[in-house]
Amino acid sequence: LKRLAAEASTRFTSLVATGDEIPFDVAENNGDSSHFYRYVPLTSRFITAHIDELKSLPSYGPARGAVASSEVAAPYLESRGLPVPSEPTRRAEEMIAVFITSLWEGTTEFSLDISRVEAALAGLEVQTRDIREADVLIVPLVGFEMTPTEVTLVNGIRIVQADTIEAPLEATSSEGTGRAAWQTAYFALTDLESTENGPRQAINRLNGLIRALRLYKEGSVGLGPFAFAPVGESSWRRIETAVSPSRSGSYFLIESEVEKLNELIVSLTRESPAADRMEFAQTRFQYGCERENPIDALSDHLLAIRASLGGEGVFDAPLAARAAALITGNADDLRSRERVELALDLEQSLINGEDLTSVGGESATYIAAWVEDSARHILREAVLGHYGANLNIAAEETLITSGLTAGEGIVGTIGSTAEWDAIPEPEEEPAAEPVAEEGADIHIFKPRVIGGTSVDSVEDPLFGIVPEFQPEPIPEAPLQPMPEIERALGIESSSDPSGEPEFVVSSRSNGNGNGLFDQDDSVEETGLTRLLEPVPREGEISVTASTEIGSTLREDWLSQS
Repeated sequence: LKRLAAEASTRFTSLVATGDEIPFDVAENNGDSSHFYRYVPLTSRFITAHIDELKSLPSYGPARGAVASSEVAAPYLESRGLPVPSEPTRRAEEMIAVFITSLWEGTTEFSLDISRVEAALAGLEVQTRDIREADVLIVPLVGFEMTPTEVTLVNGIRIVQADTIEAPLEATSSEGTGRAAWQTAYFALTDLESTENGPRQAINRLNGLIRALRLYKEGSVGLGPFAFAPVGESSWRRIETAVSPSRSGSYFLIESEVEKLNELIVSLTRESPAADRMEFAQTRFQYGCERENPIDALSDHLLAIRASLGGEGVFDAPLAARAAALITGNADDLRSRERVELALDLEQSLINGEDLTSVGGESATYIAAWVEDSARHILREAVLGHYGANLNIAAEETLITSGLTAGEGIVGTIGSTAEWDAIPEPEEEPAAEPVAEEGADIHIFKPRVIGGTSVDSVEDPLFGIVPEFQPEPIPEAPLQPMPEIERALGIESSSDPSGEPEFVVSSRSNGNGNGLFDQDDSVEETGLTRLLEPVPREGEISVTASTEIGSTLREDWLSQS
């Protein structure tokens, strides 16, 4: 390029000497005291018009090849805000034209100024430096504020005010950050390793910082779109952070919170099976923090809660009950359980395309923000190890412990085979005596005494003499004659066909003091059947069958069949 600059100086000088003129423009003088105009030479237009003369120089081909192989053309053009062609040779040609023009920008002659050439080559060399040659990476923090001017965290990341270090102008600009121009900007600085994956590892550490900040407390914070690495004096190379824009808002960190933030950062970097199971829930929570508002983030945060409570537990408790047990630590907090259920209903309404401003008497935005804060609490405590390896078991143990505290047992019996204290049965209250209504008919049932006297009527002191009430008798079905059974038993039919024999229980005893239906323990009567004896009519003879009726009936039925 230095040889090409010398040859271009000679060629352009000869062109001007042969009559080619450098075009001019008219511009106002800088300053308020002069009302005259000045001529501004348009050197770049002259070189563009004679670009073929430049390409015909002997050193142009080697210079173009060197630029194309070094891949310096793209960052050189990009840093000047110029379009970058996709073809490498075309990029090299565009870069050479810009480089040569910068040597004589604003001059009316093409004499070679060695100091100007050296400065241009130094700037080009900066563009060729690898970003891995830098030792630090700087990235703006969007929405972040803090009370101390500088904080060094446990993972080696420093957070500093922008005016305390040297930084590129692009990084300190408030454009697109949601920050007012007079508010202080903050940078996060991390070491940049010289390995091939050094820049990406540095970006991952900075993303881990944002993850910890969002999980530690509420607020909106994020990384800027570009990170910057110093590659020379007042020269910077930038790389993309590849992060989504953060939610509009702010995040304020005070000095007393740094210690607990460091504890959370250490826990996040610790590898464990529990951390692996929580990775999906953590990712969904971070997605929700990047949404435009809490309602848009509701599904992400509910999914984070579902994922964190998706393991096997002691019993199948509802999701709302388990979530409420971890959110407040109190299984009897019915309000938290109701809010989780309201959030699930709100999510379903959003899926159905309904635009709700309130649900269950509370603002939809408030419910969504409450779910976000609750998910943050569950995930933060899980990362710190306060819930053990399985959040589902921790939630259900909280439910069981609350039941014991309520009086169903004692906490010391959890996990043992000891029985819990039985809940005392409620005492039955004595039934109240019925109160008679005024004007009601009252009847007294007087029992009959068989073989004795009847109960005499006595005047009741309260109701007086009450008429006796006797229910009407229930008609009985007439007995049908059974001549076959009567002949088998040796019973003669009554001469009066319309008469119905009256059966009474015989009071005949066996001599042991027992009646007919009394059990005699001393005599075992197998197969003996006692019958009801009909009362004989006047002039009739009663026959009692005391034979083994079972065998007699059997022989009679067999003979008839």
